[in-house]
Amino acid sequence: MMLFLGLGRMGLPMAEHVLHAGAEIVAYDPSDARMNLFTEAGGNVVTDLSSGLMEARSIVIMAGTEAQVADIFSRAGGIFASCSAGTLVLNISTVAPEFLHSLGERAKSHRIRVVDAPVCRAEAAAKTGTLLAFLSGAKDDCDEAIELMRPYCSDFHYVGSRLGAAQVAKTVNNLILWATVVANYEGLQLATSWQLDTESLRRALTTSSADNWALRHWDRSGEWPWSIKDMQIALKIAKGAGVELPLSEKVEQLVKKVKVLNHA
Repeated sequence: MMLFLGLGRMGLPMAEHVLHAGAEIVAYDPSDARMNLFTEAGGNVVTDLSSGLMEARSIVIMAGTEAQVADIFSRAGGIFASCSAGTLVLNISTVAPEFLHSLGERAKSHRIRVVDAPVCRAEAAAKTGTLLAFLSGAKDDCDEAIELMRPYCSDFHYVGSRLGAAQVAKTVNNLILWATVVANYEGLQLATSWQLDTESLRRALTTSSADNWALRHWDRSGEWPWSIKDMQIALKIAKGAGVELPLSEKVEQLVKKVKVLNHA
């Protein structure tokens, strides 16, 4: 049985894809309203997280923050206390790579298998089942994780055995994403100042050298809420690695001013 933890804007459609694929799945979310949405789709939920963890053979974590992931593992009745040896845990949440690597090391003493499996392409791709997943961890565990993720991912990229490497891969994706978002916003602001039809211009730009994913999906930019968190993670990784990212340091400040975003 799979236990899916986190039924937010991305987690809910992901869990529904698993359900509709015919897999044995139950779900949990701190919000009763979110769990009700899953039951309305035909799914089953658990109200006691500890009992759900004890019965699960695989667990998917789609939490919003690092603190929430840490709590799921370490709380009384959490993963470390409740899961059987051999349980496979997929962390899909975006967290710092050092944090996940440390968590994986602790999991080894409980004989719990952890796979680092963050996803990209945002909420729209979660709804259509076309997410991209980066994976790191033991190769056999990642291969097993890929099969579990097929209902909601269309593309997979294995980046190595070191837990946390997939978080770095996703951070690189996000770092570049938010830089393009800032550039798009400033460019369209400039066009607006000259009374250009910005939607017509945007379509033209997607056929030219300025084309980028964020520009093609600009009408859904309000669904991208994690810019500040993502840039903070990127700069923290860079500082720890002794890598200078002067452009990203500026983007981390500028992205807060992009009014089309829903800053979480």
